Amino acid sequence: MFFKKKDKKDIFCIAVFSEKELTFEELDEYSDRFEEAGHIEVVSELNLSEKNREILSERFPETDISSPGFAVLKLDTDRIKEETKKMEQKYKWKKIFNSIPNDEYLIVETKTMFDFQYALLFTKDAQEVVTFLENQKQNN
Repeated sequence: MFFKKKDKKDIFCIAVFSEKELTFEELDEYSDRFEEAGHIEVVSELNLSEKNREILSERFPETDISSPGFAVLKLDTDRIKEETKKMEQKYKWKKIFNSIPNDEYLIVETKTMFDFQYALLFTKDAQEVVTFLENQKQNN
């Protein structure tokens, strides 16, 4: 008869741009802090390449894009599935024989998750990330 519609909660991934390589404990500390504030799937340390800096500068023109910093992105599972299908079509013969390396799937997933043209927030303050996530959690 009537089915209760499942609430689809927004899931986020966080890119951490650091000046020096973070230890596992430091990255884990960020993960714990952000997971308490919202629905986090991935917290990953990334290099702030020139390309990423340009994309983020266009997206957030009034913000100083430099390390250390944090970028918050919404995890778009539909886009990941779409990009995965494109990759599978590229390697259609390997797909038929189930021989596409797992690394290819991981590359597509990572590139799609951390496509900074879809970033929702860039900040240098971890507390601002927490506040943003808490606000998103309340709005869901």
